[in-house]
Amino acid sequence: MGVVQFLYHPDTVLTASDLETLALDLLSEIPIPGVEATAFDSGIIRQTLLQAAVDQKSIKAVTDSTLGTYSDDYTLAQLHTIPAAELEAVVNVLLAQQAAMILGPGPRIICLDFVDIHYHGCPHRDAGELCHTIPRDGTSQCHRYLVGFVLCRAKPLVVAVTPVRGDEPKSDAVERLLDHVAALPFPVAGLLVDRGFYDGTSIERLDAVAPVALPVIRRGKQMAEKLDTSVSYWTEYVMYEGSERELRFPLAVCVSYQQGNRGKHGLLVRAYVACDLEWSALCLNLQGAYRPR
Repeated sequence: MGVVQFLYHPDTVLTASDLETLALDLLSEIPIPGVEATAFDSGIIRQTLLQAAVDQKSIKAVTDSTLGTYSDDYTLAQLHTIPAAELEAVVNVLLAQQAAMILGPGPRIICLDFVDIHYHGCPHRDAGELCHTIPRDGTSQCHRYLVGFVLCRAKPLVVAVTPVRGDEPKSDAVERLLDHVAALPFPVAGLLVDRGFYDGTSIERLDAVAPVALPVIRRGKQMAEKLDTSVSYWTEYVMYEGSERELRFPLAVCVSYQQGNRGKHGLLVRAYVACDLEWSALCLNLQGAYRPR
């Protein structure tokens, strides 16, 4: 990891070549069992993967237009020899090491989000690999990931990631991501979370890790009544009221003026789950604290 340490030296001036060397150095930490057992060069496959990521192209697009690469079928076949669990573990270790070098030991607020990468094509092994999302560019299929990141100088620094399968409960992916977050080399001061986590199981699991704030999904008569206001206030919300899954949590209702934003005027009312009242109260305006995320 010498290249990584060089990258974050305060006197370092980065070039495109430095970044390419860093990326290949990090990719070299991930073994490719299939190609490394043959006479083929795993470095060519890593270079192809890097180019596809930088150019935001498919492996096929890169191999079709670049000399000195293997075929897309061979490249993908070798990449799929990497065990998924091992790949996820290695990637998260590298992300944690990078975060420790950049951020230092102090407590940090972690943002959690879903990332959908739209996909044209068939699943490699089974249909459960793909999720469905809002259609774009002629497809509603996507590869979905759960990502944890820290805002560093107003830029997202990814510190944890896990894939989400279409045939697994969302709570399983949340559990994996939070395991990676708990293993980070610094304390977690709080979690700012995407509204996709708005369900009872996820809220309980998030609250067990750190103070959490996430926007609610507006539905139901009870929520409509709480949002019928012109002033900000704290209250309690009951999810699944009267059932075995009943869950109570603090709710922050935040009211602001739209001031002509996007051509709209009047009051803007938002509500946030705030599972640690003391921590959330430090964010005098939860809406303002959440916006940079």
